Amino acid sequence: MRPLKNQLVPIERLTREPAHYFYGYYDNQPFSGDLAYHLVHRVPFMNRMQRAWDVAELGMIRLRDNAYIPLAETAAWNFQQGSMFQWRPAHPDEVLYNVCFNRTYQCVIRNVRTGEMRILPRPAANVSADGRTAVSVNFSRVYWFRPGYGYDGIADPWESEPHPADDGVYRMDLDTGEASLVLSLDDMYRIALPYMAEEEKGWKFLVNHINLNPSGTRFLVLFRGRPDRTGAPWRTYTITADIDGGEPYLLLDDVASHLHWRDDEHVMIYAKTYREHEWGCWLFRDRTHEAMRYDPHGTMPGDGHCSFSPDRRFILNDTYPHDGYRSLYLYDIAQARTTLLADIATIPLNELADPDMRCDLHPRWSPDGSMISFDSVHEGHRHVYRIRMEDLPASLR
Repeated sequence: MRPLKNQLVPIERLTREPAHYFYGYYDNQPFSGDLAYHLVHRVPFMNRMQRAWDVAELGMIRLRDNAYIPLAETAAWNFQQGSMFQWRPAHPDEVLYNVCFNRTYQCVIRNVRTGEMRILPRPAANVSADGRTAVSVNFSRVYWFRPGYGYDGIADPWESEPHPADDGVYRMDLDTGEASLVLSLDDMYRIALPYMAEEEKGWKFLVNHINLNPSGTRFLVLFRGRPDRTGAPWRTYTITADIDGGEPYLLLDDVASHLHWRDDEHVMIYAKTYREHEWGCWLFRDRTHEAMRYDPHGTMPGDGHCSFSPDRRFILNDTYPHDGYRSLYLYDIAQARTTLLADIATIPLNELADPDMRCDLHPRWSPDGSMISFDSVHEGHRHVYRIRMEDLPASLR
């Protein structure tokens, strides 16, 4: 099988063997504001799940020569989202990442030039665009639900409780470290309860994903439940709320997957809507059931890690494996046109010991929209790759 096919643009590998490298999720920022560096996780294996004793090294790729610069280590990581390693918005020399200290998960803010660091009391799950606020969730509970998104090593204090009133979404001040519970799992359970089938009411629930809107005034959670951890299907309720937990709203009680805020009032979700019950990339208006479908002609390949370009002109997306490949593509919103950037070889999910070991592309924009990076195993190792938008045909830029 060819590593790449239908390749439209040059693809540059940023990392070097023998180690395995990846960045992580599509909604964090790996590029520095001056576009000089790209953050990466470095690990010695790719053929098994992480365990509590496995340490990931955190570092930067200097983009002018692709040199690797080590920064730190952490035992709080996974293959899908890493350690939430990212540049702290509005603070050019600072990065943040999650760690395991003293049998608790916490967040470190580190100055990459001076080495100075601060340890905050809770792990970060998503960060506001002004770099002042993080929202936090229980990563031990996430590990029970989906090991590829949580951290191994610390038991969930509420393991036997289906929807505890003293766990849920926390707000944390990134300057002071002050943290408080703003919306509990029991609060979210009660919001979703009128829409639950009878058998769901005894399930165990958690927050799987959480994202702040651009101004940091509201957040969206994928509130999910399942009867056990044996692979049984789960149910998703999409809930938004103010940053202090006020004005919660059930945006969607049908299937929802990946998402990205366009602005403070609109969020793109790959989902089914109330009325159409049809999979697609929908733009929802917060606190309403209004939804508009992108790609009316059905040219997008399907569910993937979707994000808006910084200028909101394009949607960048990928796919899950099909015929041994993952597709990477752009959707031009004004032109309603999909452009395939490349089909990238991958390891079929049925060949993995655990599906959470998979290497999704998780494509990510640079802050100015001039570059895209993604993770891949098409050369036999986990590596991080870059595409320059200037290399697209002029008619597509």
